[in-house]
Amino acid sequence: MQYQRTLGPLQGIAMTVTTFVGTGLMLLPALSVSQANGFALYAWLITTAIVLPVAFVFALLGSRFPSAGGASHYIGRAFGKKAEKAVGWLFLSILFVGPAVAIKIAAAYLAVALNLQQDSVFILSIITVFTTALYALAGIKNSSRFQAIVVVALITVVVLLSWKGDLLGATHAIETPLSWSQWQTASLAIGTIFWCFIGIEVMAHMGAEFKNPARDFPIALLGGMLIVIALYLALVLLITQHHTYGDEITNSQSLALLVGQIFGEPSKKLFAIGAFIIAFANTGMYLLGFARMVQSMSSQGALPRAFSYLSKQGTPVYAVYLVTGLTLASILLSYFSEWSLHWFIEMTNGAFLLIYTLTCITSLKLLPSHQKWLGFMASTTCLLMTYFVGVSMLFALSIFAIAMYFEYYKGRKNLMLDHEIHVQ
Repeated sequence: MQYQRTLGPLQGIAMTVTTFVGTGLMLLPALSVSQANGFALYAWLITTAIVLPVAFVFALLGSRFPSAGGASHYIGRAFGKKAEKAVGWLFLSILFVGPAVAIKIAAAYLAVALNLQQDSVFILSIITVFTTALYALAGIKNSSRFQAIVVVALITVVVLLSWKGDLLGATHAIETPLSWSQWQTASLAIGTIFWCFIGIEVMAHMGAEFKNPARDFPIALLGGMLIVIALYLALVLLITQHHTYGDEITNSQSLALLVGQIFGEPSKKLFAIGAFIIAFANTGMYLLGFARMVQSMSSQGALPRAFSYLSKQGTPVYAVYLVTGLTLASILLSYFSEWSLHWFIEMTNGAFLLIYTLTCITSLKLLPSHQKWLGFMASTTCLLMTYFVGVSMLFALSIFAIAMYFEYYKGRKNLMLDHEIHVQ
């Protein structure tokens, strides 16, 4: 596959911002303040420093080995097909924890728009699951135009909030951690903040599309991430200043509550409607993306053939049914177990972090000698991040271990069958 080298630094910056700005902007600032208090700003800066080398490793691998398979393709090149397929299963396992977060965010903003009580969020979550499934069944595909509108709208909201909400005055809310215990408090949010940077693997496909990759890509990556961090930090300061954070529901509705405090109640409801539409559309695309993954795995024989069926519109119908069922189970588990939204975020982060760690370790084998230092640095920062994600890594490690055993067992069984046929 030949990439067209058409991107300049400004286009690259726009693509970087588009990759990282989404529903996380509606939840993560408040959640990080709830966890780290006035030290949240430092938690964001530390997380950015940890993630940056990983982004560059993906960019280097993407320019050297362009492939739609992304991370699983790189890992397969270094460690074989069994590892590649196991990473595919790991991606699929995110379905058990990831969509529940987006669904809950959408439902929380719908509750604000409809002026309903907090206890209605569960019912609205169930309704949202089924309506997003219908959206996915319609075969709606992610479009760069829609994503661009979302990003511009969210940036506009943050700029207006910063202007009207006195961002400079909010800087007094920054607290500098001076003791070890204060640094520990700041670190509590790092594992959660990592959610903001999920999508790094998308960056791997950008490197080969620049007119001058060596010069323009670093500018695009650093420039785009600086804009993203600026947006998040502005909201961290404003949310701290106006106290629109607290319990899980308050954090989920934090941006609407902030709009209400600064611009008034009518603006809060208007923003909540817009936020629900954004979260709803993103969730529908999320479900469709997972359904495509199920359909692909079915076509390769990893799942029953029924899931590879496509409708006249090209939608993997039975795969959408499966994805919807698993997402619904995740919502029910979250409700009846009373596990927090933050726990689901860190479980998702753990799965992506394991994929990123394996990819960075892979880079030590695939990158040329003069670039291996970056692979080593990225591998080290990934291992550091596993400390902050903590026990939530167990979910990803368990899934990957089971998938590796399954692929090894399947390969051994096929080998035995081939041997028996040959003997006969």
